Amino acid sequence: MEPSEALPAAAVTPQKVTASCSGDGLLLSPGSASASWTRASSTSTGSSSSWASIEGSSPHRSEPSPGIGSEVGVRLLFEKDFEDPEGVLGGCDLTELLLPSGGLGDAAEKPAAESGQVYWEGFFVVLPFYCGYAALFGCQHAIKARFGIKDDSSETSHDFGFAVSSLYLFSLVFRVAHKVVLGGFSPRTRVYLAMSCMILSMLVVAVVCAMESYHIYWVCLAYSLGGVAVGTFESNLLSCLTPFGHRTKRVAILGMPAGVNLVLIGGFFAMGPPLEVPVTAIFLGVACILAAGMAVFGLRIPVLTNPAGFTSQCGLKSLVYDVRRFRDWLPQVWHYPLAFTVDMFTLACFSPGLALYLYDTETVSMGAGVVLQTDTFFALNNTMNMTGGLLGRWLSYRLQPRHPMVYTSCSIAGACLLLLRIPILAPLSAFLVMLGDGLIYGTISRHVDTVVPKEFNLTAISYWLFVGDFGSVIGSTMIPYIRDWIVLGFR
Repeated sequence: MEPSEALPAAAVTPQKVTASCSGDGLLLSPGSASASWTRASSTSTGSSSSWASIEGSSPHRSEPSPGIGSEVGVRLLFEKDFEDPEGVLGGCDLTELLLPSGGLGDAAEKPAAESGQVYWEGFFVVLPFYCGYAALFGCQHAIKARFGIKDDSSETSHDFGFAVSSLYLFSLVFRVAHKVVLGGFSPRTRVYLAMSCMILSMLVVAVVCAMESYHIYWVCLAYSLGGVAVGTFESNLLSCLTPFGHRTKRVAILGMPAGVNLVLIGGFFAMGPPLEVPVTAIFLGVACILAAGMAVFGLRIPVLTNPAGFTSQCGLKSLVYDVRRFRDWLPQVWHYPLAFTVDMFTLACFSPGLALYLYDTETVSMGAGVVLQTDTFFALNNTMNMTGGLLGRWLSYRLQPRHPMVYTSCSIAGACLLLLRIPILAPLSAFLVMLGDGLIYGTISRHVDTVVPKEFNLTAISYWLFVGDFGSVIGSTMIPYIRDWIVLGFR
């Protein structure tokens, strides 16, 4: 059965209808042959498949929506819920499915993107979350020291490294699993859940250290919760911000390096002399600002009924549907995440990663008689880290679009400088790695928003981040082995 193109403009009499439904279209056929109700497909290409019949009560009112271009939307008000005997809707509200992801949704979203309004508050949602992310990977050496584990080639040291890698492993899994495990929730709700998981991660570390319960499984739990949070947060937040345009998203992603370096700079300064703040205070402070970030998201970022990728609420069936429709989105993006994989490998392994274990004494000699406390050294090093990240993200939306693989040269050059083990070059290494990260991240985000249909926005973002996280898992796992190779090799 093919969807009709006719849409009624007037009220109709309630009657029994047969509704035919697919992943992106729905046809209501009334008992009378004189009228029909159609939800238009959100894309102009591709044919509908897997249609199934659902018996229910007809709409008592039908209004044409302000469709955009060739897309037509229809809002239908129901006397009662439709029955779903074959389970084709995956538990979704039928009234939500009737609102087209490309038609009516875009009608509501278009003014937000074109009005020129920038929701800069997104910066203060992203910033605290990445403070939490940075606390996990940036303070890992402080946690390791608190647990009494030495930096050597012992089995315990390597076990700690694998426990920390659970941050990246669970992030990898939940890049896609969030669409299944949390399939019953909207992207906006998943953002709240992700931030809640990050708060729990912070509290686990703080409470465990305060109670001096130094068991490796606590590290696994904290870092696993952090991984679930990272894997869920990023793609869903970007999907929520997509309708507000490039400028809002550009401001929001600047919160990533700002949040990371608020901890990597401010945190390391605080932990060093003369303050010598304990690492538990850092984690508790981050938990508090995460709660504030959730409040900002709830109060200042508008709620859209139909954000990009809203059909992800249908869980596994929607994911399968998107995969089956891969020709509509994958050819435009499949090779871009390969650059992100290289980026995430260098980011997880070298910035700061390996640097924390190469410069693990109380002081660092910079040459020419200049000696710095290690925490002060990393605060300065991370200042360059932040500068590179901010500059890269700012430039990514202003430079002429090009393939992000070009920018991996910055990441690789930065990693090579760190391997030289020359302290004075470490800040330049951090700058180059983060410059490459910012350029690659912003370029891919911009490309996805430009070429991928809104219907598949969330799936495309999840695919991009999923592929990239293979690099972070490998990079974080390799840290203790590269450290042994460099340190023991030089000896």
